[in-house]
Amino acid sequence: MLGKLLKKDLKSTYRLFIPLLCGYGVASVLGKILFEIVLSQEQFADNNGFFNGITIFTFLYMGLFIIYLVACYLMTSVFVIYDFYKTMVSDHGYLTHTLPVKTSSLIWSKTLISAFWHIVMNLIVGLSVLLLFTGHLRQIPVMNILEYILDSMDLMFKNYTFYTGLNAFINLFNEPLLFFACIAVGQLWKNHRVLGAILTYIGVHVFTQILSTVVLVVSGTGNIYFNSSEFFYTGYMIYATMFSILSTVVCFLITNYILSRKLNLE
Repeated sequence: MLGKLLKKDLKSTYRLFIPLLCGYGVASVLGKILFEIVLSQEQFADNNGFFNGITIFTFLYMGLFIIYLVACYLMTSVFVIYDFYKTMVSDHGYLTHTLPVKTSSLIWSKTLISAFWHIVMNLIVGLSVLLLFTGHLRQIPVMNILEYILDSMDLMFKNYTFYTGLNAFINLFNEPLLFFACIAVGQLWKNHRVLGAILTYIGVHVFTQILSTVVLVVSGTGNIYFNSSEFFYTGYMIYATMFSILSTVVCFLITNYILSRKLNLE
């Protein structure tokens, strides 16, 4: 049944994501064209005015492109939140909750679809970066830059990469479940659902920041002055991993409990 839910949720969300991703793809291709024109300076030796104009326009475009990139990531989360709110706690929720499936299955479907679109977004961004630098990768000392960063941080590459990748994977589930939990709590506010969800999110964020600071200070992990940088970052990454796992489980349990027993549809 989970497979049918995934198919249903994919159909209900692709109309939101496809235009966003196609727009980013077109913007990436245009950025590549402008980038290549700027690098072909010798071909415009007799027309410096035109070349200078193109160069200025390219820098302005790249600035707007970065803003659009950030907006794409933000809109990915916004679309996930919108779809969950619309289909789970608004008028549309009456239809959703009449399906012969457990509430937990509905939540897992929404979470997996969110992870899917975030992965797709990351892949497209990665491809756009490769497209931008295609033909010029040999001119960029990637490994030298990476080695310099790692040496300056005094970290073991394998450990840092492992925990970073693990946290990125967990965050694919933790982020949407946190939003879902806040929406579930917010829908308990009969007249101010959205406000309740926003205040819940702010409260959770403040609480987790305070808790993280207290844990790191008490454990001594967060004291970089008395610990080596390797110990500091390794300890912090282990803590972040454990906290993310715990947060993911708690958010899922809260969402499942409220939507199963305390659901208050509009």
